Amino acid sequence: MLSFSVEGLPARDELLFKSLVRLLDHRTHQHWAWQVEDADLRVVGDRFPVPPDEAADRPVPRLTLGETPPQQGPFLRLPLHADALEVMLNRLGAMVIHARELGLSAARDCNERSGRGEEYRLLRWPSIALLDTPVRMKLAALLASRPASLHALQQRSNASAQECVDFIAALERAGFAASSGGTGFAASRAPESIWPDSQVSSGAEAPRASDSARGVVAPGLLARIRSRLGLLSSGPKA
Repeated sequence: MLSFSVEGLPARDELLFKSLVRLLDHRTHQHWAWQVEDADLRVVGDRFPVPPDEAADRPVPRLTLGETPPQQGPFLRLPLHADALEVMLNRLGAMVIHARELGLSAARDCNERSGRGEEYRLLRWPSIALLDTPVRMKLAALLASRPASLHALQQRSNASAQECVDFIAALERAGFAASSGGTGFAASRAPESIWPDSQVSSGAEAPRASDSARGVVAPGLLARIRSRLGLLSSGPKA
C-alpha cells in the first residue's frame, strides 16, 4: 500500500486523477491511496512551486501534471491517459519501494551494531540538508562533542529511538559519520574541524595554538553551541 497527495491542480483535474488511480488499482503493481500530507508520492500541477528547503536526504518523488514539463522529474501531460498513468505509477512505485527497503536495511544495521556496543562519531559537520529539524541539530552537536552509542544518544537528546536511528543512517550514507567497530574510542574528542565555524587552512599547515589557548577557545565554542541548543546543564545549587 502506497500513498499519494495532490497539490496545485484544478479541482476537475484532481478529481480525474483520483478516479483514474482507483480504476487502475487492479492493474498497478501497488495499491495507491490518497492522503493529505506525508505521502509516498506528491502529485503537483505544473505551476506548483518547488520548495527550496525540501530535504535532500529524504526526498519524496514528485509527479508533475500539466502542459509544461519541469526541469527535472517525471511528467504527464493533461488530459491524462490511463495507459500512461499506469506505467508511471508502476515505475514510481518501484522507486518508492526500493528506497524504503534501503532505509529499513540501514536502520536494521544501525540497531544491530548498537546492540554490540558500537558507537558513532562525526567525521565532519553534516550538510544543511541533513540538519533539517531542531532534533537533528541537537543530535549532531552531541555527536560532535564525543562519540556515542544509539542508546546514549537517545538518552542525552530526549529524541525517539527512530529519530536517532534515521539520523545515524543518513549520516553514514552521506559519509559524515562512522562506527567505532567496537574499538571503544568514546573517550576521544571529535576533531575541531567538524565544527561549522572552525577554520580550515589550505596549503601549508597553520601553526598549532598553545595548549592554554586551545583550552580557552574550545570550551567557549562548545558552550555557545550547547547554549544555542539548550544543552547546558544547570550549575550546582546553593
